[in-house]
Amino acid sequence: MTNRRVDPSGKVQNTTDTEVQVLKSIEQAFYRNNPASVRRNTQKSMNWFSKYIPKAYNKVRTSQIMRDSDLYADKIVPGDMYFFVYDALHKDKLPVWDAFPLIFPWDVWTKNGVQYFIAINLHYLSPAMRLKAMQALLTLRNRKSYKRGTRLKISWQVLMALSESKFFKHSVKMYRMDHVRSRFIRIPPASWEMALFLPLARWQKGSSSEAWKL
Repeated sequence: MTNRRVDPSGKVQNTTDTEVQVLKSIEQAFYRNNPASVRRNTQKSMNWFSKYIPKAYNKVRTSQIMRDSDLYADKIVPGDMYFFVYDALHKDKLPVWDAFPLIFPWDVWTKNGVQYFIAINLHYLSPAMRLKAMQALLTLRNRKSYKRGTRLKISWQVLMALSESKFFKHSVKMYRMDHVRSRFIRIPPASWEMALFLPLARWQKGSSSEAWKL
């Protein structure tokens, strides 16, 4: 049954298919199509999600991901995965930029009263490169399981290696906290591989193909 509510403007909103439900339905599809599989976040499962999700969930919207408060986070923790709404500081000068980043942050600091954080925005990588990057990043997790406390152990050494690679350097971004325009949506570790391929980048002034060529 469809749940509906009325927002302050008087519009009726559909409250079904929030991010939790979207992720659960994708997971159910995986096990229906791979009945012998019991493990996730493997080469096989990531390959399956990379092919299935863009086709089956090509109309998922960022509003669905922001609708449910279950995954809201007031702050970011290095090594966790997040979505958020962003308004780029130098948007007039940028050739293309993402207003809904999907990131793994690894450092947060304050300078002159402004808080900054640096992160990998996986949307800047093509699906094939995203898959390769994720496989490499998963080797940095702090535990073998994918439970609530699982996160990546990203260091500045890793950052330097990525930023010097012609394939990944354009995915390393610095963000200002005062330009974040939403709560952070923390993606549970068990759902990282699914979130990776959701078509949720909001490209401004350009397209995905342009962003992937930067």
